[in-house]
Amino acid sequence: MVRNVDDLDFCLSSHPQSILEGLRSLCSHPKLVDVTLSAGGRDFPCHRGVLALCSMYFRCMFSGDFVESIAARVELHDVDPDILSYLLDFAYTGKLTINQSNVEGLICTSSQLQFQTVRTVCSRYLQHQIDATNCLGILEFGEIHGCPEVVAKAWAFLLENFEAVQQGEEFLLSGKDRLVSCLSDEGLQIRAECTRVEAILKWVSHHKESRLCHLPELLTLSRLSLLSLDYLADTLLKDSLVQASPSCREAVEKIHREKMNLAPEYLDRVNSQSPQPNLQEVLFVMGGRSLDDSDDSDDSDEDEDRDPRLQRLLPRNCAFYNTKTKQWHELPNFPNPNKWGYSMVSLNNDVYVTGGSRGLNTNTWSTTETWKYITREGRWVTVAPMLRPRTNHTSATLNGEIYVIGGTTSDRVEVEHYDPYNDTWALTCPALKYVTNFTATASHGKLYVIGSCAVKYNALAMQCYNPVIDGWISICSPFIPKYLSSPRSVCVDGIIYLVADNTKKVYSYDPEANMWQKVQLLHMLHENGGLVTLDGKLFVTGGHWKGMEGDYGVEVEVYNRASNTWEVEGFLPRLWFYSGVSTIFLDPSQWPELFPTDST
Repeated sequence: MVRNVDDLDFCLSSHPQSILEGLRSLCSHPKLVDVTLSAGGRDFPCHRGVLALCSMYFRCMFSGDFVESIAARVELHDVDPDILSYLLDFAYTGKLTINQSNVEGLICTSSQLQFQTVRTVCSRYLQHQIDATNCLGILEFGEIHGCPEVVAKAWAFLLENFEAVQQGEEFLLSGKDRLVSCLSDEGLQIRAECTRVEAILKWVSHHKESRLCHLPELLTLSRLSLLSLDYLADTLLKDSLVQASPSCREAVEKIHREKMNLAPEYLDRVNSQSPQPNLQEVLFVMGGRSLDDSDDSDDSDEDEDRDPRLQRLLPRNCAFYNTKTKQWHELPNFPNPNKWGYSMVSLNNDVYVTGGSRGLNTNTWSTTETWKYITREGRWVTVAPMLRPRTNHTSATLNGEIYVIGGTTSDRVEVEHYDPYNDTWALTCPALKYVTNFTATASHGKLYVIGSCAVKYNALAMQCYNPVIDGWISICSPFIPKYLSSPRSVCVDGIIYLVADNTKKVYSYDPEANMWQKVQLLHMLHENGGLVTLDGKLFVTGGHWKGMEGDYGVEVEVYNRASNTWEVEGFLPRLWFYSGVSTIFLDPSQWPELFPTDST
């Protein structure tokens, strides 16, 4: 007899994989398979149960009252045998290699045969491949094959990156209806109206004989009145296409005459009130609690001695900086002031603020709220809340989506991502290593999380997320920095730059070479601020206490990569203890000025 001992729970971890591999090996034995698929003259022996588990198409076929439900051989029409082989390999192994040569075929066939998992992964892969050279082709492919998520991503990319897209071959080959839809979309982002006009002329000149007839209609989609007199006279009226179209020439001459007859001051006012401004990239800053806030009347004497410029700015918590004029401009206030612990990021030329405290509304330290600043409309709105409350987290954009990392009460680094086209959040697999002090940025289509636990001299850990496979890996790299407090990162031309609250040191990381390097030191510390790239330069914001006197500085430093030098650009408009920073394109002339920043 066996002694009375505790039950033994046994689990063979390799069993699921070995069963799959065993079933795959049985396909070579005719007596151990129950159906043969035929496509393109090739036969594929397999098992109904495996097919039914992976494909709703086959589940319905084999479980319904169809001839195929009992047939030993099933003929699949209009199915590429090579693609079918990939799908069957996936059914038996759970593995699939997707590349540029097979992704379109996999999407078509997986949609036809309802391999939903494969279709989803291929759609995700295709979205991550979108760039200025292929977005129009991917857009058309998504429309043909019923992939609305691909269409939404490609269309948004087209509107945001039109200036780059119109320089490529695909733009010249696109149809007229596509061009009309794009040019007439209010979300089209261009820095100057001449960009729209030049795109039209470029498209027409590619096939002048068949497209010249469309020029009058296309020019009506541009705001000719926004063009300068010099551009109208010296460029547009002298263009051979405009000269070849009497109606176009007449329309341009009419606009030119009208602008010539306007007084200069009235002309400036008309241009400033036009519906399509000339956009510039600016530094967007939103602040939380500020040193120059006054909480009670006891500070009235102190307020009288305050700099009158700051006194006027007390109600403002949102502004932008024009690097060309070195001028701060007011923006609509963020509706929930005095927040801290939030994260800010820009996407599709709008700004998103996630999580953090509830500011003045309550003492809740962590929230799920997500705010969006709609740049084109100049207003704040709430969008879908996050799935987890977060504070002191980080956020980054990757392939047209927002990823928020950490900041929850969980004992792991929870991640979720936001789809702006559907206004939905979805959980992503958590990071491999638990960190509490970290930053995140995207480079080469992947997300890099760099940080450590809050222990001094604890070396940073680097983790990389691949959205196509929804998986993480840990990266070991030489010369990775030691512990950094509240690190912040940004990617410029594939290189990741890293700064922190507790040091003036600045680091750079090359993902392709897997190598860290030091760059020029900052002039001062920048705490609880941000790091962004604007016009190819790095901008660092944040505050710091100056010596024993207790003065609080909010300098903005800018890094020139070509000369490897930092310079003090100016100062934040308020003495913010906590601020978020981002970049957007807008027309500075549409917003009132604050005081000019002091230059050094």
